[in-house]
Parts: sequence; structure tokens; C-alpha cells
Amino acid sequence: MYTDLFLAMLNPKNARGNPILSALLYTFCAAAARWWLTGVDPTPPFDPVWKSLEDLSTGRTLLEFLTEYGFENLLDEIRSYVGEVEVYRTQHSNLKSPELMPLFRGGTIPISRRYGSQNAIHNLGGDWRNLFIYVRTWAFLAHDWRKAMQIGRDTEYSLKAEKVCLTLAPGVRMPVQFDTWMWQVQVGHVAETKIGSLLPNGDQDQLRFSLLNRCTTLGNQPWSNTPAIYSLNRETGEAKHFDQLLANRDLEKTVESLSNLAKKGPHPPLNALQQPSICKQCGYQQLCFTRNHISQHALKDL
Repeated sequence: MYTDLFLAMLNPKNARGNPILSALLYTFCAAAARWWLTGVDPTPPFDPVWKSLEDLSTGRTLLEFLTEYGFENLLDEIRSYVGEVEVYRTQHSNLKSPELMPLFRGGTIPISRRYGSQNAIHNLGGDWRNLFIYVRTWAFLAHDWRKAMQIGRDTEYSLKAEKVCLTLAPGVRMPVQFDTWMWQVQVGHVAETKIGSLLPNGDQDQLRFSLLNRCTTLGNQPWSNTPAIYSLNRETGEAKHFDQLLANRDLEKTVESLSNLAKKGPHPPLNALQQPSICKQCGYQQLCFTRNHISQHALKDL
């Protein structure tokens, strides 16, 4: 999922022709960049990992949210799943997220037990697979990321969704507001900031992370301390410190070049040809595979 990118596209504070946003989108998919720059708004798919972190950051409990969403009749099955994952992780402590292996049989609810919970699952995107992704993120992945970022269980910290500004001033003066996950960690008398960006796979996106590495606060105020940037693997629970390969001196030229390509083309649908799984997580999936459409919001701007 690329929820942070789609949220940036739908943020009215971000101009449609912003070079940074255009470059990020062209890197994601050239066809999606074409849709965006011709005035089409994306329809982001439901992201159970993002939703789980949003709920977790409120300070309320998993039980409270499951009950609120209407899963009170399935709490025994959910508790059983959490217990099965805990046991399986203990038995395979040498592996990262062993519950992802085909041999793990947990994380299913029989069809007969789903009756009466149709409204509940609509609160999680209408897909029963999302229920266990949501629970697994809350109960396990969030803690895996925290430990990988060296935030101890007894350490005082807070987690929240936070917008930062991606900027390349003075060359590109228009910043892009970008949603991130931010951990504020209290170490003695010093507050450390750790910024996490979710990845659909294990590869760090050099452009996105290089821009995050130079981000500023929303009010363009300097950080009290420079944030540490981490990639968060939404499958395995790994969190890795950003390893920058793209030199800062080349960043502005790279953004300018990609932005020009986004505007002028070419716009081949390479994801559909090379990585069709990405298309299933794209806000332009229906447009690329069904018909052309210009959103009402976009028409008002023309």
C-alpha cells in the first residue's frame, strides 16, 4: 500500500503540479502520474495496517475498537489467533514473523461464523483478510518496529500520525505535506524523534526516503534534534535505518527530471507489466483497468 502518497495527493494544501509530488508519483507509476496531472483524483484502497496504527495511537485498547466496529461475537476467535501467533513465534524464535509461513494455519474464520458480522467487516474495508492484518499490526508488528528502532518496552514514548514538509528550497520552493508515523522518545532529558515510513516490500524507495531525510516540521520550524528515518516493513515487522544512496547534491536535479517526465511522458503502465500486485493497491486501479474518468473535484479546477 502507498497510503502516504495517496494522502499527499488528496491533501488540498498540495498543488497538483508540485514538482516533488509529481516526481514521487512518477517513481511510483508513470501511468498514475499521467492520471494525476490530467486532473483525476485517486480512490485509495483501504489500508488495514495504516488503520491499525491510527487506532493504536489514540491510547485506547484493541478490545475497545473491535467492539466498536462490531466484532464482539468473534472476540474468542481473535483471542485464539493472537495466542496462536504468540506460540508460533516462540517455537520459531529464529525467524522474522514466522506466522507468515504457509505452515501456520491460524488467521481464518469459518464462513458459518461470519454471519451477522457483515457490517463489522465493512468497517475494515469489506475484506475478511483485513481483520487479521489489523489485529496482527496492533498486537505484533507495532512492537516489532518499536524494538527494531531500539525503543525499549519501558521507555517513555508516544506514537502519532504527523505531517511533515518535503522541500528542496531554494530550488523547489513549494513544499509537499506528507503523512508519516512519528515516535517521540524520551531519553533522559532529551526527546528523540524517529520517523517511520511503511514499505510494501523490503526495498527502500531512495527518492521518498531521501526527501524525508531532509524534511522540516509543518510550520517549517527547525527540529530540536534531527529525526532518524526508518523504513517499516509492513509484512515482516522489520524496521531499518535509512541507507541513503542518492546524494543530496543530485536530489534537486533528480526531482526536476522526474517531474518533467511526469508532465511530458512517456507514461508506460510498467507496474501492470512488471509488478501487477502493486496495481491492486493503487488508487487508480479501476481507471487503468476499466474506463477513463475525470473526478468532479478535478472538473471544478479546470
